[in-house]
Amino acid sequence: MGRHAKELPTEQADTCIVEFAAALRSLREQAGNPTLAEMASRAGISTASLSKAAGGHEIPSWRVTEAYVEACGHDPKSWRKRWENVRRATRPREFVSDEFVESLNLDPEQRRRASWPRIWERWDRTGMILPTHRAETALDLRIALQSLRAYRSLSLRQLAILMPYSHSTVAAVLSGARPVSAFFLRNYLQACGVTTYGEVLQWMDLLRAADPTEKSAAGAVLNSTLRDNGGNSISYAWRPRLPISSEIDRLKKVSLRERSDHLRTWLLGKLDPKARNAIYRRLEKLYGINAVDLRLFERQEWSLSLDQLNKIVREVKRHGFKDIDPVVDS
Repeated sequence: MGRHAKELPTEQADTCIVEFAAALRSLREQAGNPTLAEMASRAGISTASLSKAAGGHEIPSWRVTEAYVEACGHDPKSWRKRWENVRRATRPREFVSDEFVESLNLDPEQRRRASWPRIWERWDRTGMILPTHRAETALDLRIALQSLRAYRSLSLRQLAILMPYSHSTVAAVLSGARPVSAFFLRNYLQACGVTTYGEVLQWMDLLRAADPTEKSAAGAVLNSTLRDNGGNSISYAWRPRLPISSEIDRLKKVSLRERSDHLRTWLLGKLDPKARNAIYRRLEKLYGINAVDLRLFERQEWSLSLDQLNKIVREVKRHGFKDIDPVVDS
């Protein structure tokens, strides 16, 4: 049995954080109150981080929260929304306080950031992650992207892993040091869970208003967004598809799965992250294959079509790697 934890703070403490810490402690009790050392060995997180997570003084990172919940034998996915709500309620302080908002000394950027909580409430209410209709400049776009990152409680490194770009590149775009491209915007939205065509359309419209030079690229991105979850193009033709027997359909899926597994194993085993990122960015520019989809494909969270798999193989071979498993290219 674990030793008795310290009492939760009662003075000068954020209620949301204290309640979250109490929920974590309750979860640990339901699991039989294992020691922190036992939890640390299961989760791969230090005992100090686990203790601090349930201390009630500050909101833990998602990585620590996820490890804490897993160590207690529960599914961390059910905790993600709760953690995001607490994270949003406690940041960014300087843009949420009423005293700050009512100040007459705000510059345009600070005024836009002061409206974040109202935008988040609308996103929660409607279920649609859309930029405000008043946004039309490059500054509006950049602030909207910053607001989206805060809404999803994603760090720069988490975004960089998903997109895939270096975290310094993501930081440079969000700070205004580098322009927002159509490809960057699509990957950013995908990493933040903005995936429906209607949502992507309005974000691309904002990009085209903020930077007219990106109009053609934004149109190309929108065309490639018209795909189903398997990465296949959606057809709106009136003629229905010809029927396929269940056995043929089963064999196609098995073949595609085997090819996907072969390619995934080769990519992760033969290429370092830098080489993979370079190939992914080239695939995106040449064939419109979303780099975020490729990153999720690595993690077995996204499926690619046979055509996309073969395009990846051809591109890998162009880079001089001839030892890729031929079954993928058959």
